[in-house]
Amino acid sequence: MSTHIERIDSHVHVFLPESHAYVSERSYTPGRADVEMLEAHLERLSATRVVIVQPSPYGSDNRATLAAVAALGRDRARAIAVIDPARTGPEEIAGMRRAGVRGLRANFKTSGVNAAETARDQVQALDRCLRGTDLLLEVFAPLHLLASLRNDLARLGRPIILDHFGGFKTDSKTLAADIDTMQEILLLPNVILKTSGACRATNYAADRTDMDAIVPRFLSAARGRTIWGSDWPHTGKSSDRATRPLNETEPFQAIDDTESLVDLERWAGTPDQLAEILWHTPAALFGF
Repeated sequence: MSTHIERIDSHVHVFLPESHAYVSERSYTPGRADVEMLEAHLERLSATRVVIVQPSPYGSDNRATLAAVAALGRDRARAIAVIDPARTGPEEIAGMRRAGVRGLRANFKTSGVNAAETARDQVQALDRCLRGTDLLLEVFAPLHLLASLRNDLARLGRPIILDHFGGFKTDSKTLAADIDTMQEILLLPNVILKTSGACRATNYAADRTDMDAIVPRFLSAARGRTIWGSDWPHTGKSSDRATRPLNETEPFQAIDDTESLVDLERWAGTPDQLAEILWHTPAALFGF
């Protein structure tokens, strides 16, 4: 990057299989990605703060994620947790917040939830758990599902982070309509765009220039409400998991995260907007 700007990586995972077992109901089995490896990743990117997002192989067991936050220190790390709303009360939510949790995640994409009514019920259940708190919601869902939930998200009185470009895909057969839909969702004043996993949006294309005419429109719609995350350590493609048994470790993908920062600088256009995305907005959102 041509400009040095303080950076927060707002989307990473940790996997500690030796000390924290994965849940039996999962779609893949990742290898180890520990705190030492995460620190090396952050050093490569010159990122001084990080948000560790609870990954699906751990279900609602947040111990590995919170252990990593504790190891890094509350001055450097925050977390997004996953809970079972039916089994989580106010005291547990308060305890997670004290441990560095700043939001709860609804992962509809990995869990295969496609029905709007099911997703709506889950979002509302999570929101009820968060009443009286300042915690946010993070949603990972395909764009068509987010479009179905638009009015529900608008009614929630808390920030809603949309993971991985809101599930937007450049190879969509309805690309023009999808761009309009994404912009409409991003105009909601409580919606935060997370520009993470650009490789997902472009179906892992060698370069992401297809996004050059699109992402600036999204950033304009969500001005002051955009953050960035690397998506380290880059788990595999969902399409490959149908034929991989759970007793086989899924390899991480070799993706150069410095390239995504170069892409972001190009899309942001100005140093001020880049600083907004990489530092000012996430620092305020996650309480750094």
